Amino acid sequence: MSFRYHDPASVLRPAKHITSLQVLHDGGTDGASLAVVHWDGLPHLAIRWNVAFAERAENSKVYGEVICHGSPARNGLPTWFILPRELFHPDLFSADSDQYTQLIAQARTLVGL
Repeated sequence: MSFRYHDPASVLRPAKHITSLQVLHDGGTDGASLAVVHWDGLPHLAIRWNVAFAERAENSKVYGEVICHGSPARNGLPTWFILPRELFHPDLFSADSDQYTQLIAQARTLVGL
């Protein structure tokens, strides 16, 4: 397979809200990208799949003839999913916090671990 996808650093949509972008992780054709964007002047985390699940079944995309737009995409253009700012709470990232422990327990229950 030779999927082609948009370089996450070039995805500046939704354009009316994003004024700067710093890619933290590019997961390649098998993964997602994570970035810090300035959305309406405030920093936010943003995430997107580089290749959407449905694109994996399109031969023209599988063989790199057509570039993948990933997910989310709006009007056929790659865009970012902006995470809500309340997810920035430091307790969510501290393994010692009750909030983090509860979040992990809920996630494990959802996936059957």
